[in-house]
Amino acid sequence: MPDLNISSTLHESGRVLTLDGEIDMATEARFQDAVTEALTTQPFGRVVLDCTDLRFIDSSGLRVLIRAHKAAKEQQALLVIAAAQPRIVQTLRVTSLDTRIPVFDSVAQALAAPQSA
Repeated sequence: MPDLNISSTLHESGRVLTLDGEIDMATEARFQDAVTEALTTQPFGRVVLDCTDLRFIDSSGLRVLIRAHKAAKEQQALLVIAAAQPRIVQTLRVTSLDTRIPVFDSVAQALAAPQSA
């Protein structure tokens, strides 16, 4: 059964959520809770979704990203995606989420980007 492990690390310039596994209907609630908590504890800050080890995301995960993007805007926080596999980047591109949520090649780039990215 697909699973998702999420770890959270606080850096000087933001919080990084490391996603390992798959985001689908079975893991959607856990992903939503983690993103909501990160945004709540980083108001006016930055939350980086480290997708290095994220192997799959379906429509339920994309729905969470859309809600998280809206919540981040309301809190004047920055939500970004980093180090996504080509398959994940393609999904973001096809759904045009990459035009709303900035996508960076690495976590370091995401943490160093201007707050207005």
